[in-house]
Amino acid sequence: MIWSEMLVCPHCGNEVSLWDASVKTKPLSMSDTFRCKSCRTQVPVGACERALESSLDAFGRKQLTKKRVIARVHGRTGSAKWQRPPTPEDHAVLARIAKAKLPKSAPNADLVWGELRRTGYHVGIEKLHHFYTKRNFIAMATLFDLAADFPEHVRDALRLLVLSYNSSHSTLMTRVVLKKGQSDFVLTGSQSGVLYISGLPVEKNILEGVRRKSKAFIDSFHLLHGSRSTVVVHNSTSESMPLKPHSVDYVFTDPPFGAYIPYAELNQINEHWLGKTTDRAREVIVSPSQSKGVLEYGAMMASVFKDISRVLKPEGLATVVFHSAHSEVWRALAQAYATAGFTVEATSVLDKIQASFKQVVSTVSVKGDPLLLLSKRRLDRAVGKTSSKIAAEVIRDAGNGSLSDPQLLYSQFVGKCLQLGRDIEMDAKAFYALARAEASSGPMPSADR
Repeated sequence: MIWSEMLVCPHCGNEVSLWDASVKTKPLSMSDTFRCKSCRTQVPVGACERALESSLDAFGRKQLTKKRVIARVHGRTGSAKWQRPPTPEDHAVLARIAKAKLPKSAPNADLVWGELRRTGYHVGIEKLHHFYTKRNFIAMATLFDLAADFPEHVRDALRLLVLSYNSSHSTLMTRVVLKKGQSDFVLTGSQSGVLYISGLPVEKNILEGVRRKSKAFIDSFHLLHGSRSTVVVHNSTSESMPLKPHSVDYVFTDPPFGAYIPYAELNQINEHWLGKTTDRAREVIVSPSQSKGVLEYGAMMASVFKDISRVLKPEGLATVVFHSAHSEVWRALAQAYATAGFTVEATSVLDKIQASFKQVVSTVSVKGDPLLLLSKRRLDRAVGKTSSKIAAEVIRDAGNGSLSDPQLLYSQFVGKCLQLGRDIEMDAKAFYALARAEASSGPMPSADR
């Protein structure tokens, strides 16, 4: 089911669904304005407040939340897909669900908000179950109850299967996307890295979704069946790993990128189903809500690299994937690994085919994640080049044809600075300005002129 928020006309107070006001067919599009049927005024969608209503949530608690109505129902009969407007039968089913009792194990868990809360679309969302329609909350709780009835050696695999579908597809964060050339909306999952609820959230069929998801799990088990290799997973802090000193040949780590993504806040959607959430006191992150700045982040990262150095063999290597548009975060990372006795052997850029949501919408973003190869060897570094000179060389060497992609060049600049042992003294914003100036003024003179 596609649900729709209700808009309130700023001129007359009449309510209309976002779907009816905005969605146009033949060709499919979403309009930024609509004509109010009550006062006949042409109204911008962005000028409308969203209607609120007081109702009982899944646990019978009074809740002020956004008013939503069914806009469209999608389904499948055999191999044929169909869609239709909601019917009285749909509303009767929802009325029956509203009276249904929850499974006893359904978690009545409080959310702990931090940087991701938005007053606009998180109205009334204070509990885990507020992220779900009641039907899908019942479905999730029932699946967890069923998993608990299976033999102990497969319970966690079943929970993993359900949770692998949950946060992306089971909540109100699932949404519709309008793609060019498509004759219908694409029903997709949630946006990564945020807890965004759109004005047209989608209620997917969890049972069908988990059934489809199970194929990947079944294929994986078939692939691994009979393998004689041993994999040991430790669920512990990277500041104190349960490993012997000098016992590891190679480390690959992809640590939190400063303030980039608040993982603990995001992970609540899955962790509350398991009954245990991340200890935010030990989360390595830059977070105003946790009173952690770059200084605190750097100190915690230093503890991580200290323990990596402890467990890594003297000749061992470590690869670090990192991403930031802020020079102070890069300096904190460099200080953390240098304090632990690491130097950069080589660098590269992981050029992702699909950027994350935050990379796409950030005011100042970076394309590609620099890869740093660290070792415990002491390397002699040439002294003399400043961060600004390195930036100029990277831009000059790229040539005019590559200056149209300064985001990728910034990642290359960062890698070169770190490989030469130089402090990164230039944010992405300043680097982009330098690249734009070069592109508009013509070729930059070489360093030997």
